[in-house]
Amino acid sequence: MMLLTTSVCVREMKAQMGYGFERLCENDFRAPFSVDKDDEYYPDLRRRLTRFVKAVEGSGFGKDTVKAAKKYADKVCESLRDYYRGNVATSHQRVENLVRGLVSNDMALSPVGGDVVFPAGGGTSEIQLFRARAEPEARTYAPNEMLHLPFCLRQKAKGYRFSIPGVTSLYLSNTSYGCWIELGRPPEHDFNVSPVILEGTQRVFNLAVMTRDLRILRSLNEERLRPWIKLLVLMIATSYRVGEANRSFKSEYIVSQSIMIACKKLGHDGVAYFSKRVSDEAFARAAINLALFADWRAGRDYGPICEHLKVDESTNYQMYHQLHLSPESEYALRVDGTQYITNVGKYRRQFDYRDTEFHRFDQFLFETWDDKDALPWGNALG
Repeated sequence: MMLLTTSVCVREMKAQMGYGFERLCENDFRAPFSVDKDDEYYPDLRRRLTRFVKAVEGSGFGKDTVKAAKKYADKVCESLRDYYRGNVATSHQRVENLVRGLVSNDMALSPVGGDVVFPAGGGTSEIQLFRARAEPEARTYAPNEMLHLPFCLRQKAKGYRFSIPGVTSLYLSNTSYGCWIELGRPPEHDFNVSPVILEGTQRVFNLAVMTRDLRILRSLNEERLRPWIKLLVLMIATSYRVGEANRSFKSEYIVSQSIMIACKKLGHDGVAYFSKRVSDEAFARAAINLALFADWRAGRDYGPICEHLKVDESTNYQMYHQLHLSPESEYALRVDGTQYITNVGKYRRQFDYRDTEFHRFDQFLFETWDDKDALPWGNALG
């Protein structure tokens, strides 16, 4: 098992990119971030972005990159101030302008089937994803029951970090573990998972970016790198956890929901992001999520995104254990074999994802999906 330490990233930067990059890999910029109360989000974010811009400036970047980082940091803060003042339309427009300024770059707007969001690995080209339900009813859910919330139930579509209230979206993760932590770590007898294959032509706005990934700058010139710095600003703004309970309004969702609104307006298919329920972004490679727009159609329950999926019936996690399945499987998973370390947990207690029961569960779900190759796209629609 390869272990990550808080100093590994610093050493990588020193060796590969030069000492100045150490500042961009400090704890200040490794998401997710936590504050206790809602009214602490904005001042904490403003201070963090100020330090981020200074770190970019002190890391040897040219003036154009520093200027870009400052512009994005300032506009994010202006957007929040506009929202608090009740200028919601202006707030959304500021964020839309930031998104619009990135979409010509292939690191920011990328096909799901490319190597930016879900790098290919493990000897497979399948776009393997997972969909889960936390339900106390012990039964197998049919493929159509594992799709997004039907349009006839849109009144149940709440506003979450990457969702627009009342607008149905389809949420997927690259592992069953990612589904599990997103659902709040339900008991295994309530955890039901289906494997999903996505056609892969969808273009998503990429917020699954991490400060640790700056090591790839060795192969990028600064012009290519600049969009990544802008994305990091947006990632930081959308990666806060607020401890205050029983809130009707959540400030940390303002920017992320505005990004979703902008992507919808600009015709993109959704947003990719890493789970904010991980202890540190270093442990998020096995928890990359997709929020895909369902696109309402009158007289239908499901959006056209479902025509580009193959979905199997669900398997209950406890039932999987009760079957006493062999732990050995050779099924190739996309999450394996990439250039990234896919440990999960935290620095003091971490595990290679390949050594976990969730990994074996992922393999089981695809290995026992016998007819997936013969199924047409949109099989869950009947």
